[in-house]
Amino acid sequence: MPRLDDAPGTALRLMVVSTGERHCGGVDLASGALVRAWSASAVDQRLRPYDVVDVTVADDPDLLPDPAEPDAIAIAGPPKLSGRVKSRVAKRLIRPLLHPEKGPLLGSYSATVPFWERSPDHPSVALAKPNGPLVVTLEEGRLWCHFFWARKPQVLACSDPRLAASLQRSGRTFAQMRPGAHIVVALSPPIDGHCYKVVEAVVPLR
Repeated sequence: MPRLDDAPGTALRLMVVSTGERHCGGVDLASGALVRAWSASAVDQRLRPYDVVDVTVADDPDLLPDPAEPDAIAIAGPPKLSGRVKSRVAKRLIRPLLHPEKGPLLGSYSATVPFWERSPDHPSVALAKPNGPLVVTLEEGRLWCHFFWARKPQVLACSDPRLAASLQRSGRTFAQMRPGAHIVVALSPPIDGHCYKVVEAVVPLR
């Protein structure tokens, strides 16, 4: 997989694929590497997939929830919006990063990974393109993503803030994504000693 220059003080430009309260998942435009950039400040949840943001690598390992994450970087301040990626460029960046279809997501068949078993040998975030329908449901205030992977049905918690807001505004509890959508699957920070697989974002076809 591509590697980026993560020396403190390095300025990076990322194509956004997902956001969390204090982190942003993105593809480094220079190296093509997929990273999760963690900030001490809140990340603007209005950022959308394919937005371009500027970040600066920080020397603050305490910002990282899991030091074993090979794709995690600490950044100085929240990501700053600087533009948007065109369709052709987005496809070129995403294509080599897609998770192999035959292997288990993030290297494990389980929906959880014990924190003490985490190692830099396995990524904490991946872009995947499910085969077949991709459905999101809202149940008792929680968002769930339903899809097939390696011919097996998967149901993972979904933390996509845009999808949640859209369903809540419309009063719907069910949405089927358009064909061609990608998902960002990631491991959560440890909860009671375990990291949980979650769908951080559904990335529509660009």
